[in-house]
Amino acid sequence: MTSNHENEPLLGNQTNNRNLTDDTKKHSKKKRVPFTKRQILTFFSLGFTSTIQASSFAILTPFFPVEAAKKGATQSEIGFIFGIYSLVQFVVSPVFGKILPRVGGKFMFISGLWVSAGCNVLFGTLDLLQPGQQFVIYCFVLRIVGALGSAACSTASFALITNSFPNNIAQMIAWMETFGGIGVMIGPFIGAVFYQIGGFMTPFFFLGGVCLACVPLNILVLPSQREVSREMGSLRKLLRIPSVWPICIAIMMVPAGLGFYDATIALHLQQFNVTPLTTGLMFLLTGGIYALFSPLWGYLADKKKYTRLMIEMGFILMAASYLLVGPSPLLHIKSSLENVWFSLVVLGIGLGNGLVPTFQDIMISARKRGLPDTMATHSVTSGLFQSMFNLGNFLGPSIGGIMVQAIGFEWSVTVLAAFAILVTILVLITDMCEKRCGCPWFPASGDLHVQS
Repeated sequence: MTSNHENEPLLGNQTNNRNLTDDTKKHSKKKRVPFTKRQILTFFSLGFTSTIQASSFAILTPFFPVEAAKKGATQSEIGFIFGIYSLVQFVVSPVFGKILPRVGGKFMFISGLWVSAGCNVLFGTLDLLQPGQQFVIYCFVLRIVGALGSAACSTASFALITNSFPNNIAQMIAWMETFGGIGVMIGPFIGAVFYQIGGFMTPFFFLGGVCLACVPLNILVLPSQREVSREMGSLRKLLRIPSVWPICIAIMMVPAGLGFYDATIALHLQQFNVTPLTTGLMFLLTGGIYALFSPLWGYLADKKKYTRLMIEMGFILMAASYLLVGPSPLLHIKSSLENVWFSLVVLGIGLGNGLVPTFQDIMISARKRGLPDTMATHSVTSGLFQSMFNLGNFLGPSIGGIMVQAIGFEWSVTVLAAFAILVTILVLITDMCEKRCGCPWFPASGDLHVQS
């Protein structure tokens, strides 16, 4: 039996606000409406679950490439085992978004969490299989099914967070992305610690168990989904804005670089005889710096609107990091563990600087081209962001594994640096055309308007 409080608006004056006059709305914006206890519980429950889900995605990084190689998997197969997870999410997320109103956000979220947790636990048992194709096939099967659960979970979380915070949609979406990013960063460290403690099975059993524990927690805390808006955003209109395309490429390149490291850096570090725990600490360092500076990047993007400059600077730092980690043969310097540590520090700063402003930049472009500043536009922008991010997550480890097998790690990171510089140039040219050249792609400043 559904309790009455699940059907009540989570924001006390939500219904009344819809009937306010324009003057009253302006006045109400000046006063911050305090969050209710239920909203706060929903926020932290979704945030914690998103972090654990993202950690499950990245837990393999410090030890799986080495263990899979012992089981007979090739470098390219290891890369595709990493990449297939994001490819499945890229394909099925729009489908889940379409059926979500019929099945309900809470049901989809909890069901996806349950499936993902079960696959995590089962993945830990793959160490019992004999080396050969059987191991590789089961890795693919569990990663695919786990990705289906994770896609359902992440798609539903957007509906739940927007439903729970109707007056803070963009802010809450940004927080969910931050939780997910932190999870991806700390996942390798968690994997390394528990691998060091108990071997291959332990990390998967631990995180799978935590995900399973989140199921009853979310059943109690999350609100049931209420009425879903029929208003639909237009992805076609968004993609017809030329300035959106370079930003989409930038979004894709950030996880592509991280995914490349996921599948390859553990093998690269073997020359220094580092332990899986040290490898995990390296990823934790990158994640810690990313999390430390993200509020600053968010403030600059939201308040100062320095989005293009921030993206350009971020990708310059990423290019420098890629060149140092190899190091690139173009630098003519000797490979050292100190260079790897320093490059990961630079990467942590560059990642946040390059990624955090992208969502805001697309929203600015959308508003300038007359798209309404509503949940529909936020939704389609978020969907585009998620698609590009997952595409990069697939391409990074998949193509990265092939590149390393073909040309080696040092030249592969050189190629990554070249792409990062190319993104910088594309964003710079776009910005110059929009601001100075009077390009016909972009409306003149007098034509820019925001639909009410």
